[in-house]
Amino acid sequence: MKKLLLLLIIFDSCLWSKELSSRVDYISSAPFFIMAAVIFATILLSIAYKNRRLDELVLRRTKELEAFNQRLQDEIEKAVEKNRTQEKILMQQAKMAEIGSMVESIAHQWRQPLNILGLSMTKLSLGCSFGRIEDMEKTIEIVEQQIQYMSQTIDDFRNFFKQDRVQSKVNINHIVGEVETLLGPLLERKKITVIRDIDPSITVLVYPNELKQVLINLVNNAREAIEQSKNTKREIRISCEHNSRFCTISIEDTGGGVPLYIIDKIFDPYFTTKFESQGTGIGLYMAKMIVEKHFLGKLSVHNTVMGACFEIRLNRAENERRKNVPQKQIDATNTKNEHPEST
Repeated sequence: MKKLLLLLIIFDSCLWSKELSSRVDYISSAPFFIMAAVIFATILLSIAYKNRRLDELVLRRTKELEAFNQRLQDEIEKAVEKNRTQEKILMQQAKMAEIGSMVESIAHQWRQPLNILGLSMTKLSLGCSFGRIEDMEKTIEIVEQQIQYMSQTIDDFRNFFKQDRVQSKVNINHIVGEVETLLGPLLERKKITVIRDIDPSITVLVYPNELKQVLINLVNNAREAIEQSKNTKREIRISCEHNSRFCTISIEDTGGGVPLYIIDKIFDPYFTTKFESQGTGIGLYMAKMIVEKHFLGKLSVHNTVMGACFEIRLNRAENERRKNVPQKQIDATNTKNEHPEST
């Protein structure tokens, strides 16, 4: 542009000089106009050439940026997939970590029925020997009841490991009762009392087995805290409060509470205060992931006068909104929220 202005100034000066020179005729000035036109055309061609080079440079840079963005997107998708795989592995590990206490509870539940079955078989044998038909019928009825009880225990254990595909409305009091059924015998043997303070009418939209897994984990955590505590009052209190937006389940124990120097770390993966043979440190982490990612809620802990209180705050309003949303769309939304830089 500077060159163009300079040439225009020179051109204007030449015209001014031409007007002053009255003796120079039109024929002698013709070559000057031709030269000026050639110079002007050359400048225009130069500008067009530079513009074309700039367009090519911009296009090349744009393609490079698009390729970089695509590589970045691919890396983000790989990282998201890796995180999902890792979470699935942790979820499985968390479930496997609960098997020990579950099997111990089932073994305790079966001990008495097995004793009854053994005594009933002896009684049946004696009844056959003495021909007491009425006693035999009563004994067979008792045997059938005990077999039904043991079968129900197996169904409860099996249902715990089923993967929920869709959310459904569950009664909080009922699902806490199922957890108490699974862990009750073990808690009784440890002389721990479970106190429920739950309105029987409270329902919430969740993945039932995942909520049950969270509750089992927290109740087991409370049981272990009480076992390690010297407190003579051995209680686990489960209560529930609700409104139109939230449903909050509280699990409070009398185990002395969580030390303040680790209370901010207990939800970290693989963090545990137990020996390696006694704990994996993933139970509370997975409970937090289930509550916050799957239920869009919050899992927190605070100390009370007697012990620790874990609170599960379930987002009722958001879960109701997502009731009819396809699972793929929900997963995509979660991925977008976890990785906003990829959008």
